[in-house]
Amino acid sequence: MIKIGIVGKPNAGKSTLFSAITQIDVDIADYPFTTIKPNVGISYIKSKCPHTEINVQCNPREGKCIDGTRYIPIEIIDVPGLIEGASEGKGMGNQFLDNIRDSDIIINLFDASSDYKNDISMVRNEIIKWISSKIYDNWQKFSRKEDASGDRLALKLLKKLATFGINEKQVEYLITKVNMPQQLSVWTEDDVIELSNAILKYIKPVFDVGNKADLLNESNIKKLEYPVISAGYELALARAYRNGYIDKYSRDFKISDRCNGQQRAVLNSIHEFYEKNTMFDDVISGIVNSLGYIIVYPVYDETKWTDKNGNVLPDAFIMRDGDTALDLAFKVHSEIGENFIKAINGRTHRIIGKDYKLINNDVVKIVSGSR
Repeated sequence: MIKIGIVGKPNAGKSTLFSAITQIDVDIADYPFTTIKPNVGISYIKSKCPHTEINVQCNPREGKCIDGTRYIPIEIIDVPGLIEGASEGKGMGNQFLDNIRDSDIIINLFDASSDYKNDISMVRNEIIKWISSKIYDNWQKFSRKEDASGDRLALKLLKKLATFGINEKQVEYLITKVNMPQQLSVWTEDDVIELSNAILKYIKPVFDVGNKADLLNESNIKKLEYPVISAGYELALARAYRNGYIDKYSRDFKISDRCNGQQRAVLNSIHEFYEKNTMFDDVISGIVNSLGYIIVYPVYDETKWTDKNGNVLPDAFIMRDGDTALDLAFKVHSEIGENFIKAINGRTHRIIGKDYKLINNDVVKIVSGSR
């Protein structure tokens, strides 16, 4: 499951957004440090479901499928507000930053109705300082020991980077992006900072997203070089949907007859807003697509696209573009990956090998000696 950490200064609207997209009520107030521990919940990314190709309704084990659109779960972490010096522990900063150690994507939410440019750079700098300080801690002793080991550079660095949920394959990729000495003992703190920047660019990318679009006029929104949302309006829609006032939590919602005149007026105003503006799930879908994530459906029966119990397309896995059939096997279960024999394409019914590169919406049967 993809993990997305939402960071930003206090009062950026993180908790409001979190409550809207996860349907979890949390403390929301207009003062700093309303959130003093991370909120964790589930939201979804949307993708066209392959069940429409076979005209048989799918049975998701997790998430849901509505009108041919698959809602695939992602984990959302709402990190308490960060202030300058957070990487040094100010405002419980180190404790707060620890909550994004294993995030795959980081959203830097800022108040677009304020003078936000310093806020964006401050949060990014604090994350880089935090990562580099964790890596550079006890560096001299660590580097001498690792250089004496004779291991490859990737394996040496993995011992430091694994704490951030980074695997060997990702470390190998990082090494291709930064020109670093093979000997760790000659690395300087600047080298570690450069590596930390690369982590936030290639492995745990940070995306800046503006909030409070409802406080801006249309011309100001168009001038922004970042996507901008309204967490307040999204929360209003989430609550309206929960109370049955609208038919779905989406930009093209329809208003129920249950609404009184005042409620209808407010919802009409929000509907008009979303004719020209974006919602957070639009932003996330764009980010996921830009990063090359794909959706793959493992099945037991490649002819009916079912599991052993006859459930149609029960699982939807989020994979990376370039991942192989073997990667999928390990994602299903480590034992299945270790005993991989072959895979079968659910559309062509042809045998595919472990090195077959998966494509979006692939339906694949894994044949393993462990089954």
